[in-house]
Amino acid sequence: MNTRLLTVLVALVLTAENVWAAEEANDKMTAQEGIILALALQQSYTDGGYTVVSPEARLSHMDFGNSKEVKDSKKYIRDHLQTNGVNVAKLVDRLFERNKRDVRLSIKSSPKNGYIVDYDGKYGKYFEKNGGGWEKWYKENPNAHGSTAVSLPVYDEKNGLVLVYKGTQSHWLAGSGWIILYRYEKGELKELKKVMMWIS
Repeated sequence: MNTRLLTVLVALVLTAENVWAAEEANDKMTAQEGIILALALQQSYTDGGYTVVSPEARLSHMDFGNSKEVKDSKKYIRDHLQTNGVNVAKLVDRLFERNKRDVRLSIKSSPKNGYIVDYDGKYGKYFEKNGGGWEKWYKENPNAHGSTAVSLPVYDEKNGLVLVYKGTQSHWLAGSGWIILYRYEKGELKELKKVMMWIS
């Protein structure tokens, strides 16, 4: 085998390994994402209840195979979330890029902070065949205030901004999904603006 061909083959193998490593890293939630997401999920219910969080982070109701839908959605979000002269376009692009594939969450459930992550599928079973749906869900879990899906958050350290998707369904025709822009300072999230992506 000549030296030039061998060099090209080695370069191709190394490139492929780097791509695989980058994809594998992209399939895991980072510690910082977990900290921010735990803050975004915090909620207080008068009955001491909780929302049930899907264990897979995703941009729900988004067809990444439809480039026009993705392009139009990005524009819609940018147009509605511009704030105080800060350009959120790059943050929106990063949100879509980071959430192109579902990623398994690694945060712990926190009932005292109003959320339980459904890692064992206890709540998902209600929507399988003959699972009983929302009626059985509430009969057996009266303090479970619906199901919440979240994306992985993206954070602009320079401007202290966070963008995340959060959608909650609490019955067949009672739900909505939002892209939310937060200010992240001193370990706290402050909601600045949000835009609705869907409603049922």
